[in-house]
Amino acid sequence: MAVQRLILDTIDDDDYDLIAIHCSLDSYRLAFMLNKDMDLRLSRKKNDIKFEYDSYSAHFPLFQYHNHFQYNTYSLLGNKFRTKIESNTVSTSLFTSTEESNYVTKYLIPELKNVDYFLKIEAENYQFSSKSLTARLLTIPQIITAYVVDYTQLKSKNNLIFE
Repeated sequence: MAVQRLILDTIDDDDYDLIAIHCSLDSYRLAFMLNKDMDLRLSRKKNDIKFEYDSYSAHFPLFQYHNHFQYNTYSLLGNKFRTKIESNTVSTSLFTSTEESNYVTKYLIPELKNVDYFLKIEAENYQFSSKSLTARLLTIPQIITAYVVDYTQLKSKNNLIFE
């Protein structure tokens, strides 16, 4: 009897474009600016991207917009999460005490620590151009710089899978 093997060559990785954004605005303000200047309708998702660590959990903001006419999905992701962890009280004398504050910063994509936000575009339309979108992003005065990132070279690209 012959042995049959099935080979799954047609399954590819997710195909999307990733744009890194350097901006000092809060996530909700950047989403507002993108909605206003780029004609998007980004809205905050109920559940953020959440990662559990030993003594705390990191929450990265997520804004999404599904464009049903062009079959595109835009996701604005925060890259930085900073939190204050347990503080220790150190007494230096009888009447004074100082409190030490320890802050921890975690990154969604640790290889790109300088990036503030990512704009992930999942496009089913082959006419979509991430270069033209990046050029439109650079016209917004609050955005310092924006550029396309090759996500296939990232070690932590699995952090971008959140659905």
